[in-house]
Amino acid sequence: MDEIKILFVCSQNKWRSLTAQKICEKVSGYSVRSAGTEKGARIRVTEGLVGWADWIFAMEKKHSDRLRSKFPESLEGKKLICLQIPDNYHYMEPELVELLLALLGSYMEMPDNEISFMQRVLEPEVMDSLSEAIEYDSMDFTEVNAAFARSAAVLGPVFGNVLDAGTGTARIPIALCQLRPEWKLTCIDLSANMLKVAAQNVERVDVRSQISLELIDAKAMPYPDNYFDMVISNSIIHHLPDPVTFLQEVRRVLKPNGAIFLRDLLRPETREIRDNLVEMYAGDCNAHQQQLFSDSLQAAFTLDEVETMVETAGLERLRIYESSDRHWTAERVWCETL
Repeated sequence: MDEIKILFVCSQNKWRSLTAQKICEKVSGYSVRSAGTEKGARIRVTEGLVGWADWIFAMEKKHSDRLRSKFPESLEGKKLICLQIPDNYHYMEPELVELLLALLGSYMEMPDNEISFMQRVLEPEVMDSLSEAIEYDSMDFTEVNAAFARSAAVLGPVFGNVLDAGTGTARIPIALCQLRPEWKLTCIDLSANMLKVAAQNVERVDVRSQISLELIDAKAMPYPDNYFDMVISNSIIHHLPDPVTFLQEVRRVLKPNGAIFLRDLLRPETREIRDNLVEMYAGDCNAHQQQLFSDSLQAAFTLDEVETMVETAGLERLRIYESSDRHWTAERVWCETL
């Protein structure tokens, strides 16, 4: 039996229709695509896409109306369904996924065991109590931080003005000072208590001349355009409800030839895999630290989601890949000239 071809349509093809495509890709019996009606859409709907589809799901009436107005002949004999989902959701937001599954279940065969991947659950954006900051700093990330610092040092310039977004307790920039003594590091975080612990760490190893600690929101930075030679960030993305805003800020403050090194956790496909990772990498930690790690894994993004966000933010020439069984990395080497 031939697969039923389904096209999901919203305005920008960045949140609703792309989420619908993602959750239906693993459902057998269907071939799915998505597009947007607006000029700036990630993929804009065309007569060819409309002609390809057997069924078309529009998120709002205005999308159905636009399709009927622009592609009347291509829509002949097609099933055009309006889901009445407003533009109130981000990509793969749990409430949007739940709503789509409920609505699409009236039209498609969607067994529960085929939609088995673990949904994202947000954790607090800011770890702002002093006790949490101290406990976080006490966790042994030495090996991971050292590997991050070595990779960042290779990608960046010999001399440079470098931004560390979401610096936490500044363990990574401290390691970078040993590898790149010519760098000036601006290290920002939204947690005052993280920065308080960071200041103690910086003072302890006497690298104050290289590291500047600033209480700044990485989603709305005060720095001018094209200011930094490199932007690095370790594990900030999974804390953000909508990381695209942050990635757009990275693009703005970074020089066109600047280097990028971003790394964060990958969200496991199932809770069983998540629990195995917690046991493997935090088995020696206390119960609270294990819970923090588990929550972070579930708040993380998949590689496909990261690629979509980077593309949406307009960041170019990045290599995005799975760098360990629990991490993804997005990197771009510094260039003398473009």
